[in-house]
Amino acid sequence: MTVASWSLLALVLGLVIFDLVTSAGKNRRALLVEVGVFFAGGFFVVFPGHATALAHAAGIGRGVDFLIYPMVIWLTRESLLARRRRLEDSEKITALTRALALASADYAGGGSASRS
Repeated sequence: MTVASWSLLALVLGLVIFDLVTSAGKNRRALLVEVGVFFAGGFFVVFPGHATALAHAAGIGRGVDFLIYPMVIWLTRESLLARRRRLEDSEKITALTRALALASADYAGGGSASRS
């Protein structure tokens, strides 16, 4: 294995450890999927010939392309989902702020009317 391979494996291991520590007890299913994906990625770093063999079986020229194509699709999907969640959150915050403003106005208005 080359220095680049060792560096990539260290990066993958560091990311997994970081996520294990920072998300302890939260969303274990997503963490398990992440560990599986990183394990598969580590496997292809150690054995790049297997990625090339899979790519040729799928009709793709290079093993790297076989790994990058699904990643680009997945990252595009994640980007679109994150945008949709951000817009939904923005709408919820707007509705909550509006409701809070109306409740505050009712409370302030009701308090002055009862004193008169």
